[in-house]
Amino acid sequence: MARDKAKDDLHFNCSQKHETDYVAGLYPEKHKQGVKDLLSKACKENTLKNSTHKQVYALIELELGHKVP
Repeated sequence: MARDKAKDDLHFNCSQKHETDYVAGLYPEKHKQGVKDLLSKACKENTLKNSTHKQVYALIELELGHKVP
């Protein structure tokens, strides 16, 4: 799945499951569950409050070492 660059400027919404699925779907199958787990944890801790999708990708790279898709 290719990244939708227009969505990068939009805020990530933790309350919408499709947001997590979209972001996780940008990474290889073997990393999807790890990305979902990280996003779930970050949402619970309010780490992603008011974060754009681009900032979410940066967090994934920082925490999991996966390059921005």
